[in-house]
Amino acid sequence: MKKNKEGASSAVGKAELAAALGWTRPRLDRRLENDASFPVRKRGTRAGGWEFDVDAVVAYLDGQSVAQAEPAPTPAPPAPEAKVAPYMGDVADTPGAAHRGESTASQRLKNAQAAKVEDSLRKDRRELIDAEEMRLVLGTMLARLGKGLDSLSDMVVKRVGLPEESSDIVRSMVDELRQNMVTDLKALLAR
Repeated sequence: MKKNKEGASSAVGKAELAAALGWTRPRLDRRLENDASFPVRKRGTRAGGWEFDVDAVVAYLDGQSVAQAEPAPTPAPPAPEAKVAPYMGDVADTPGAAHRGESTASQRLKNAQAAKVEDSLRKDRRELIDAEEMRLVLGTMLARLGKGLDSLSDMVVKRVGLPEESSDIVRSMVDELRQNMVTDLKALLAR
């Protein structure tokens, strides 16, 4: 346990707290997940940033063991379980900050497996398509469309009965539209 100059305990991380308590890290994680009253100085993420006051934690755990040893009065009916929003940021540096719970490894695995099955079903229903397949289809379509656009100006001039010099004007308009379309599609296909 770290002490500052005045002798008061300073903040420790999860690994240090587990070592100080003689617990394993998974045991500490389970306790944090299941005990909303567990004294946390600062919540972190899975990557770290957790802070605990060892003295406060030891006092809390000692108080619990004393409370468990004494006969308890008639218990009150259990309170309805509150739904907790997902973790969206650090809780203020207050002792006993509410723990919103991290997903355990098995929960993350189950969520990933469920997402994979859901994606597979959506693919089977043709709600999702393969990006490479779509690029190939779009490329083929654009090649055919480009050939049609090349002859469009001459066809318009002949069918509408415009003078031959109008062919260049129509061709430049078609080329401008084609360039805009290619620019838009490049942005979409780059994703």
